[in-house]
Amino acid sequence: MDEKLPRYEFEKFPLGFWPIYPYDISGVTEEEIKDWAEIGMTLTVSADTDHSLKDETLRVLDLCRKYGIKLILRDDRTWWTNVREGKEEYRKMYREAVEDYGHHPATVGFFLGDEPGEAALPECAEAYRIALSEGPDLIPYLNMYPAFAGKARNFMKDSGCRLLSFDRYTQMNPEESGKDGFYSDLVENKRLADENDVPMLAIMLSAGHYRYRVPSEDDYRWQLGVALACGANAVFWFTYRTPTRNNNYRGAPISEFGDKNPTYYALRNVQKRFNAYYADLFNHCTFKSVYWYGKKCPAMEPNRPLAYKEANEAGLIGVYSEHSTPGLVTFFDGKGKYEGRHYVMVTNNTNDKSDLFYMTVPADVKKMWRVYTNGEVDFASSHHDARLHQTDNYTECGCYLAPGQYEIFRFEV
Repeated sequence: MDEKLPRYEFEKFPLGFWPIYPYDISGVTEEEIKDWAEIGMTLTVSADTDHSLKDETLRVLDLCRKYGIKLILRDDRTWWTNVREGKEEYRKMYREAVEDYGHHPATVGFFLGDEPGEAALPECAEAYRIALSEGPDLIPYLNMYPAFAGKARNFMKDSGCRLLSFDRYTQMNPEESGKDGFYSDLVENKRLADENDVPMLAIMLSAGHYRYRVPSEDDYRWQLGVALACGANAVFWFTYRTPTRNNNYRGAPISEFGDKNPTYYALRNVQKRFNAYYADLFNHCTFKSVYWYGKKCPAMEPNRPLAYKEANEAGLIGVYSEHSTPGLVTFFDGKGKYEGRHYVMVTNNTNDKSDLFYMTVPADVKKMWRVYTNGEVDFASSHHDARLHQTDNYTECGCYLAPGQYEIFRFEV
């Protein structure tokens, strides 16, 4: 591509899953797609398809449109490895896939591959450029390894990449240290995404395997909350279905027998709340910065609100919790219908402790708003747990946060 394409904008905040299916796209039923919508998915990766499954693929795309879900199609013609057959052969295959499915309103893009090694990145970039030239309105989707941001810098520029995707699961290891890589990956990939003005997609864990535990509802809420606090523009889960040859894979929302596990309902609760309360704002805001409170997080700055510009713009003096529970403080600016508004997000950065979190704002604050149901309500009357303490020098407002819970505020000063 001679010129970089404009930033890709999603119609809805993307929540989805990494696909492991025991069948190709012909096995996907309407009931299954209804379940995707019920659990809160808005964009996901399809089961395997190709030209021979065109009628079945269009059937699934029609059903996804019916239930408000977009698809990245996992078509065997679009995998980046096909570029090894020659650039023109790959161009021909990709063009055929676009002609088959690219026109459908439920199609967002095509799957290129998963976790390529560093040596393969130049070939991936070649395939990506061809993909963009054949489908400039679509996303060629390539997912990166964890801790790969530094190695992917040249790929991002050479390919014209439209979406930076990575996965990270060590946060579900039994050791606390597994969270360090989680924080670092989120922050470093967000910096790389912002350098290239593209959205960042973070893939979190939803199935126990290896040494990773099966997530609880608190774990789901915490993973989503931290990803959002670090600027994720889309979140997927690995994996929605438990693999049929599963070794020690267990506890995904759907079992290897096709039944709904308790984790289905736990993830549904977390995602439905996000969609109902916050998704529209997150799809219309620009991440500015994230700071830690109480627990040092690699690659983040400590919570020093008076020391940075964003806090002054947002009208924030400080943040603390009653029992010293760690937190994250994030600053966003609204865009589109939220243009001109500065937002503060406070996240309980634990997956096992609830606490009362306070924000300190100037005494002469004009109005304190709490984001709720994709709108704003006056903080003082927002909930019976809202705490408000005013002095001549400052005002404190507080609310209880469950493990991983996040609340968003706007202060008029």
